[in-house]
Amino acid sequence: MRLHTTTALAAILLALTAGTAALAQDAPPPAAAISAAGPVQTYQPVYFTEYQVSTAFDMVLHVPGFVFNGGDSARGFSGTAGNVLIDGQRPTTKSDLGNTLSNINAAQVDHLELITGGAPGIDMHGHRQIVNVVRKTDAKPNFSVLGIYRNIDGNTNSGVLLFTYNDNRNGKSTDITADIFNFFDNGAQNARRVTSDNVGDHILNIFQHAGGQGVESQASHSRPLWGGKITFNGTYNPSIYRQTTAYNEDGDMGYESFIEKDMPSELGSQYERKLGHGLALNLNVLARHERIHDIDIYTDADGTADYRALSLTDERILNGRLSWEKRDGLTLAIGTESVFNSMDRDSSFVMNATSPNVPTDHVRVQEDRTESFVSVNWKATTKLSFEGELKVEVSTISVPAANRSDSFTYYKPRFQAVYAFSDKTKLSWKTIRQVDQLSFNGFASSVQLQTSHVTLGNSDLVPQKDWLNTIILEQSFWGKGAISLALEHYDYDDTADFIAVVDNGDIYTASGNIGASQWDFVHLKLDTPLDRFHIPHGTLSLDWLYRQSRVKDPITGQDRRVSGMEPHIYSASFSQEFPKSGTSWGIDLESSGKDRNYLANELTDAHFDPWTQVWFQYKTPGKLTFKAMLKNPLNLRFTQDRTVFEGLRGLSPIAYTQHTITKIPPILELRLKKDF
Repeated sequence: MRLHTTTALAAILLALTAGTAALAQDAPPPAAAISAAGPVQTYQPVYFTEYQVSTAFDMVLHVPGFVFNGGDSARGFSGTAGNVLIDGQRPTTKSDLGNTLSNINAAQVDHLELITGGAPGIDMHGHRQIVNVVRKTDAKPNFSVLGIYRNIDGNTNSGVLLFTYNDNRNGKSTDITADIFNFFDNGAQNARRVTSDNVGDHILNIFQHAGGQGVESQASHSRPLWGGKITFNGTYNPSIYRQTTAYNEDGDMGYESFIEKDMPSELGSQYERKLGHGLALNLNVLARHERIHDIDIYTDADGTADYRALSLTDERILNGRLSWEKRDGLTLAIGTESVFNSMDRDSSFVMNATSPNVPTDHVRVQEDRTESFVSVNWKATTKLSFEGELKVEVSTISVPAANRSDSFTYYKPRFQAVYAFSDKTKLSWKTIRQVDQLSFNGFASSVQLQTSHVTLGNSDLVPQKDWLNTIILEQSFWGKGAISLALEHYDYDDTADFIAVVDNGDIYTASGNIGASQWDFVHLKLDTPLDRFHIPHGTLSLDWLYRQSRVKDPITGQDRRVSGMEPHIYSASFSQEFPKSGTSWGIDLESSGKDRNYLANELTDAHFDPWTQVWFQYKTPGKLTFKAMLKNPLNLRFTQDRTVFEGLRGLSPIAYTQHTITKIPPILELRLKKDF
């Protein structure tokens, strides 16, 4: 399917519009808790009463038709924003947005605003829709304690103890969260691997156990300053992960021990001020540091293999934006961002007291990037709004060990239009030029001892670029229901995938650029209340994403999918609330993954069975919440298939195949939360 066939698509979309509009005609008017003013739809707290929400995140997830996006994990600040704001601004942090919202008590929220297309004073960050969480300015302080207990396989336990404090009064706000936790890795379970070659089948039994512990802490404080508001925030989240594995093949034993110590930290500050005459200033400063130390040791009767890696990453960001609301419905903005990033990675590989040659085992990568933009948001009529932006990115990538220092200049335009047939029916179009960031890990080599697989670093990587065209039709119905259909087409240059590297007769896999590719997505989202189907206070949510891609394989020359591209991603959830008794229950289903990777000398396929969970919740009048969850009651199965070739993949005979199957036991989770 190609999205260039706009005539056919227009016919489909118009038919869907007519059908959903007819459906909405029979619907009752929206609840009094919902009001609409142009592109802004406001949801009062009473709207969420029947959902028995506890946090701001719970409220966001119950906005009909809204698809939460926590933001990207890329470097920089402006291009990584999620689609939820707090008091009209994005927090100056790159920590998990969902966690930030979960740490704001619902009692602190005055209302939510769903903004489609744009609104005065709101930076959409390139999103079609934004939810703005507006907090009360006079709410009393809230303190809560959350305890979580988890058990897997009846023997392995873990838990979390979380403390949260919120205070937002007199123009000052303070939010503090801290938790201590230990955890198990539900993916590290006993497995059975069958390797088939020209001799026969070899059965390997794998016994694994993994988990760890850590601390997470986050704090922010804002207060008036010089006619504006200044905010300080910081995070510190050290953790350690341990995995032990025993391998048994016909009585021959092997043992592996893996340890990873991760120490990320962050400090940020934001200053915002109205300057008068429609001008507003927003400044952000952010510094991040992370230290990751890996130790992987494998021992069997033939000797010992020892792989170690130490990575240090630093990021420093200065970001500024000046906006001007010339008149109601027209906002102009200019801004710039300066970012410095670096990664130092040292690794060593020793096998039986000798060090095999692994190129690029000592790497420093450095990036200096400046991105400037000018944007306009214009509400042309009561039904039609436009948003346009031009970004200019200038960056320099340096790899001293490879004598590389390359500079790039990219022009990144974006155009978006939203037309409202009515308050219930909206049609959106977006065209954008995107430039992905290079993964610093792709510059460094790594070794997997379990499969004896070496991935080389590649110092010649360049960013992949694409043009995205997307059209979205959304329809609200029955007051609390919404359906949307999105069609997306991507044209990529310098597609990021895997390439083959031949060094002294040895074949290695490396990250690389493999030319042009095309991607097509279809995304369907449905949230529907079930009261009309005699299920009072019931809600059904469906989310389905179909993806196909096409690229020419650099080894075989044949068309194939891009590595790691899962063709189907879906989720379904049912919930029912009983407000009078304070109880609720639900069932969730989610696809866990199915993808294929095309390596230099092997083909890998991984498949997870769908993930399911059942839950029950009870809230007492005394602000005590109990929740029980049974996750994976059907014993999810994970399978991995490897086809390993004697030489280059697809051009040489098959050396052997491997089939690994793992079953994950059910997980019981109990939560107890008290608000004070």
